[in-house]
Amino acid sequence: MLRQALFIMLLGFLLILSGCAFHSTAKDWNGLTGSDGKPTYYKTTTKVAFKLLIVVPFIGNNAIDGMVDDLTKEIAEAKGNHVRIVQGSNENYWYGFPPFTWILTPVLTTVSAEYVPDQTAYIDDQKKIRSDEKSDTGLNPVKW
Repeated sequence: MLRQALFIMLLGFLLILSGCAFHSTAKDWNGLTGSDGKPTYYKTTTKVAFKLLIVVPFIGNNAIDGMVDDLTKEIAEAKGNHVRIVQGSNENYWYGFPPFTWILTPVLTTVSAEYVPDQTAYIDDQKKIRSDEKSDTGLNPVKW
């Protein structure tokens, strides 16, 4: 009975996790610019999916076209421009906990891009970054 409950909880957790997309954006480049001389942000999106018997898509979709669509949709919502995909990876963890991962295989897909942010958003972000730096330096002054 306990095994069945644990299995159902694990399956539920996997179903919830498979719909997850994790996003992160690097905005603080210490005043440096991108290769074209414009301010640049770096954004990464990671998705979790599961395959059945290592190769059959089962839960979640992390095909590269869907990943690029999700990433560029986020950038478009932030009014970014001039997107350049700089990295993509797809890791199939069939070797994680055999034989369980031979049956239900977790797959992580990551796509990263750099883009030129909206000018207004960039100015607001830089103001926030600078104010956070000022407040951080005043918290723990070192006395010699």
